[in-house]
Amino acid sequence: MNNEKDDGASDQQDDQDQNPTLLNPTLLVNITSGEVDSMPSLSGSSSSSLHRTGSLGSNSGEEEILCVEGGQKYKMGPVVAHGGMGVVREAFDLNCKRSVAIKILPGNRPVQPEEHERFIEEAQITSQLEHPNIVPVHEVGFDTNHNVFYSMKYVQGVTLTGVLMGIRKGDPAIIEEYPLSRLLNVFQKVCDAIAFAHSRNVVHCDLKPDNIMICDFGEVLVMDWGLARHVGANYSGFSTGKTASPDETPSLSAEEVFAQDTIAAPTDSLGAVTRTTTGRIMGTPGFMAPERIWTQTTVDVRSDLYSLGATLYSILTLRAPIAGKDMRMVLQRILNGDIRPPISFNEADASAGVSDPARQIALLHCPEAKIPEPLSEITMKALSTSPTDRYASVKEMQQEVEAYQNGLIWHLVVDDDFTSDKFLENWEVIGGRYSIKDGELRLNGGEPQILLLKRDLPGDIRIEYECHQESAYLNDVSCFMSSVRSSNRKEIPSSGYEFKYGAYDNSLNLLMRSDRRIWSESASPIARGQLYHVLAERIGSRLRLVVNNQEIFRVTDRDPLSGPDRTAVGTVGWIADTRYRRIRVYCLGTPWKSDMLDMAERQTQKGHYEISMSLFQEVMDSFPDAQRLTRARRGYETARRREALTKSLPEWKARLEAAWPGRTFQLRMDNDGLTLEISKSDIDDLSPIVGLPLTTLYCAHNRISSLEPLRGMPLGALNCTGNPISSLEPLRCMPLSTLLCECCRIESLEPLRGMPLTLLVAGGNRISSLDPIRGMPLTLLAIWDNRIDDLSPIRGMPLTALYCNGNRISTLEPLTNMPLVTLNCSGNLISSIEPLRGMPLTVLHCGENKIASIEPLQGMHLVILSFPDNQINTLQPLKGMSPASLSCGRNLLTGVVPFAAKPPDDFGFDCDTIPTRELEWLYEKWSHDFRFAFHAKNVQVLLALRRNDLAQLRSLAAEFKGHRYLFIPKFLRWDEAKAYCEKLGGHLVIITGEEENVFISSIFKSGCWAWMGLVTRENGHEWITGEPVSYLNFVDKLQESKLGPKIFSGRWARDDVDGASNSFIVEWDS
Repeated sequence: MNNEKDDGASDQQDDQDQNPTLLNPTLLVNITSGEVDSMPSLSGSSSSSLHRTGSLGSNSGEEEILCVEGGQKYKMGPVVAHGGMGVVREAFDLNCKRSVAIKILPGNRPVQPEEHERFIEEAQITSQLEHPNIVPVHEVGFDTNHNVFYSMKYVQGVTLTGVLMGIRKGDPAIIEEYPLSRLLNVFQKVCDAIAFAHSRNVVHCDLKPDNIMICDFGEVLVMDWGLARHVGANYSGFSTGKTASPDETPSLSAEEVFAQDTIAAPTDSLGAVTRTTTGRIMGTPGFMAPERIWTQTTVDVRSDLYSLGATLYSILTLRAPIAGKDMRMVLQRILNGDIRPPISFNEADASAGVSDPARQIALLHCPEAKIPEPLSEITMKALSTSPTDRYASVKEMQQEVEAYQNGLIWHLVVDDDFTSDKFLENWEVIGGRYSIKDGELRLNGGEPQILLLKRDLPGDIRIEYECHQESAYLNDVSCFMSSVRSSNRKEIPSSGYEFKYGAYDNSLNLLMRSDRRIWSESASPIARGQLYHVLAERIGSRLRLVVNNQEIFRVTDRDPLSGPDRTAVGTVGWIADTRYRRIRVYCLGTPWKSDMLDMAERQTQKGHYEISMSLFQEVMDSFPDAQRLTRARRGYETARRREALTKSLPEWKARLEAAWPGRTFQLRMDNDGLTLEISKSDIDDLSPIVGLPLTTLYCAHNRISSLEPLRGMPLGALNCTGNPISSLEPLRCMPLSTLLCECCRIESLEPLRGMPLTLLVAGGNRISSLDPIRGMPLTLLAIWDNRIDDLSPIRGMPLTALYCNGNRISTLEPLTNMPLVTLNCSGNLISSIEPLRGMPLTVLHCGENKIASIEPLQGMHLVILSFPDNQINTLQPLKGMSPASLSCGRNLLTGVVPFAAKPPDDFGFDCDTIPTRELEWLYEKWSHDFRFAFHAKNVQVLLALRRNDLAQLRSLAAEFKGHRYLFIPKFLRWDEAKAYCEKLGGHLVIITGEEENVFISSIFKSGCWAWMGLVTRENGHEWITGEPVSYLNFVDKLQESKLGPKIFSGRWARDDVDGASNSFIVEWDS
């Protein structure tokens, strides 16, 4: 069949009388040779001449132009395709003695200049796309009449439209030749062509079944690149005069849409509608993405993803995704995303009569005449109205289709939208607080805060969820899978794979395996209020994270987790106010077809080690190639080692139970070593674990004084926080990459010298020197509240987060050019922050220092900025910055002008140097704007304090069960705040129950950090009023155990800087 279609191939015929030359089958096209005057160039401009400047083979150094001799080159044949954008004719190349196709502009009407330019651009773009699935262009030129043309391969075959229409009509030969399996192979080749074009920054812009040729010998070619554009160019769409971002979902009023010129659109067309030309839509309605309707919309590869989805829709349903009785209806449906899911055509519709034509199309090409659900889901995702909801790339869509072809089908297990508390039937909340409002699940205040699926899900998992964060503090939009359930429930996520996005105060993206980092990048991706669609999945050893259609990582773990107990799945965060809208969890079914090596590795993943060893042995015995043999041997050894470890577990557990009777612990296998969790178990001796092949140990908050039993162990991760340990000497030469040893009695880091640490948390100790960690590849370092006076040893480290508050540091110079995203250097002796200039900081705490200028912060995009109790006299360098939280009280400020028009949500600025008239002006300004009601009230409090108006202060207080509570936005040290409250006739707030705690939290819409009346001493907690301490609400055990006055932030904590200045809450008992 000779049927090379072009431009939608309408039934309209060219007017032969106006241009008989175009249809003369014996016409010889003469190609101009030698010197030609005023020949139009292929750029659409004019060229003075084409001439020879040297002979072939000469080395004259001059530019050589080869001129063609002889005038006759092509013998023209009949028209084989035509449409609104051009005419294609069969021709015979007289020089090469072969049949070709020649495309020329239509001759039945005047050709507009922009059509001429577009035609040349089409030829140039197509000729540059050399790919097996793109029709090759042979030549671009002009005939002697200066008519532009280009020649290309003459294709013999049938369009995809022809195939689908044949199936639709029930042609048995076509149905037999083109089952769905072959059509999916055709679709994959189309995807290959489009992906290649995208790699060259070219977008097809008119992909549809009619532009896909299936040749006589199985070749698949994407035709007609007449509307192709380079990425970043503008579409020529409706001339509405409007512009829109490709990320927007456009909507036109009836007047705007229907005022446009329209054409007929046959109902249920498969894409053979003639596309419009100048002055109308450039594309094929029904296969054109919604954003294409808008003029001046930037060309984006995602519009081709929509067209690929429409093409796949046609393959599945034998229908176009959108149809209508006229163009107006089609356009409205495009804009509204009014598309029926393919799978719905499988369902019997009792309301549909037998005369309904939509019910008369048998899907004879599909398995059991049913459209597969996974392909329907893939199609609908590609057809999303919003470009951001589609696939990020053609490759990603191809992988989904290929997974189906290989029998790797994702089965939906859980789908919750949080419209009610019914989600608790499937999920358990661990840590922090939760609430349901407006179809969102709010989690906040937990360290960590976990949403754990109650159902056990082993094997390969995919989790998808939508969420956003609304607090000033941004951190950790993460999830986990293949984790082990344990009594220490907060450690469940870290026992498996953690897909961490914006972790560690929004400074890193990470992939963790059993608390070991296997991939990371410095990043600060979370923005307040931004909606994130997160997809994380595991398929065997392959792990992938995609956020808002952008692939964050794709990692192959050479040592993947395995075992039958790895069934825990969920999301995890840290303190930040995170709102979840929807969450879906999928399991990957057993493949329909699978390589024996894949089967063996899947059995290892499930913990069926004997079966996997048998399969690996069978592969090794079958004379495999070198690569498969290596893979099989490695798999066999892994399974053998893990089987041996698994068999030894009961013996080791019995030994530990005998040594620690009544203690709660968990011992599990993690790859080629054991992990022991025995935190908060009141043990004082680690001797029972001598000889265990431990690679990870969690023993925080016990009474352990010596790490000597760990000497020589191959530990990669250790958490011994909150123990009376004074020496790290037993850890010397260990391969540790993660070490947490906060709030111990450690004086020296010398035993850590030379370790490959990437994370070190050693705050609250007695360390005076960082020299032992010089040269380490640390990305996070926490050394708060020590005795450090020199940061020189960390110069040049790839740190993204540094917590060095509460030390004796006088200069930040060693931090110059460091990629820090988060820095806390409060409570030191720092006088200049010049070394921070140009850093990618989003969080900075530098209060309680001697800083006189914040000018180095100019131009930064800080989200949280805190510098109280310094010597700063102006906020002017922060002009243009929009932090969510700004704390700058107890400085030398005289005003807050840069933030007077729009103050940060959390704004603490009181300074004695600010004139009363300035506060009165701020109150007048903010009190008339409901958005700033809390700010206006704070100014009222400050003014009442200056007037010593106790009556007004009490009237501004919130009342609960006979007690009054008032936030005082002054910055005082704890003992000063305590005395100040007593002066006001009250006391620092005490909280004796959950209900009271919730009420006080409700006062603060954007969170708070304020002194309360609780202090922790060696002998325990004390309320300043002498009230018995019967209720506690600490973030974690570490915050509870730290000595000193406590902070209220919803949950309770301690400020790690001695002598810090903070706001506070006063309470009147009556």
